[in-house]
Amino acid sequence: MSTVWLNPSVAGAASMASAAASALDRVTPRAVTAAVVETETDASSYWSISTTMRPGSLSTGSVQEANEIAAAVSDTAALGLEQATDIVARIQQKLVLAKAVGADRNGINADISQMKAELGQVVEDSTFNGDNWLMVEAGGRPKVASLLASVTTDDDGGLSINMVDFDTAKSTLVSREDAGDGVLTRAYAGTSLGGVPYNYYLLDSQSREPVEAGAREIRIDSRTTGDEIDGMISTLNRVLIDMVSASAEVSSTRSQVTGGGVLLQGLQGSSELGVSRLVDTELNEQRVRLTAEKVHDQLQSSALNIANVSMTPWLKL
Repeated sequence: MSTVWLNPSVAGAASMASAAASALDRVTPRAVTAAVVETETDASSYWSISTTMRPGSLSTGSVQEANEIAAAVSDTAALGLEQATDIVARIQQKLVLAKAVGADRNGINADISQMKAELGQVVEDSTFNGDNWLMVEAGGRPKVASLLASVTTDDDGGLSINMVDFDTAKSTLVSREDAGDGVLTRAYAGTSLGGVPYNYYLLDSQSREPVEAGAREIRIDSRTTGDEIDGMISTLNRVLIDMVSASAEVSSTRSQVTGGGVLLQGLQGSSELGVSRLVDTELNEQRVRLTAEKVHDQLQSSALNIANVSMTPWLKL
């Protein structure tokens, strides 16, 4: 006759070990993939938030890139204006030197011609991404440039793009279409401090629509009179005033664009940080669960082993 012994402690340990193994099987896939949603309610809020935030972060990044291009265009115009203004001021200084007794006016005019060429090159090189706020080509006119300045979000998560308009007529220095559109190509008429009328322009850009008849380009030689030089100096005073005004307009637009860029960087950084924290939180939670289940499984296995060992003396009997 055989006898079957049922030890309650062994049965209980076996049951708990089986439950621990099942729990470990459920947790392991989540910790490995961190993105598997096995039930309808499993981490639904987490994935909804993170999935919504990721496209927003990408959209903000695209807006920031467009903003950086706009900032580069305005920066290029500002730098070009700064360099051009410095050259015009040096030309005016040369004209003042030309009034001195015994001055080599032909030599001074050669220096002025060289600076004019340099000035034209600065204006032409003030181009970024195909945009040049300082020059108008033949067949063109000054235009209104629309720049992406900033972005705002509404309560529903929608993005609103804010634009800044800049009229390049305020910054055009050279026009190859209409000389009157450019600060350096238009004629300035007036009367000098000595009461002598003048009508001069600084650069001849071969515009399709040239300056009015009677206007003369600023240049000197040994026959140029002191009154004529006074008129040229007065002309450049007015040119410099208009250039400083153009610089102020460009700088104002530049501040609006670059200020929005700082805000965009902050928005994108906050969005990316939020997504990162959500992902990290979920990953850490799954890892902790996996570790806990592994420890629990090991404890149950140890308990089953202890129960089996305790049965050995009885089995020998």
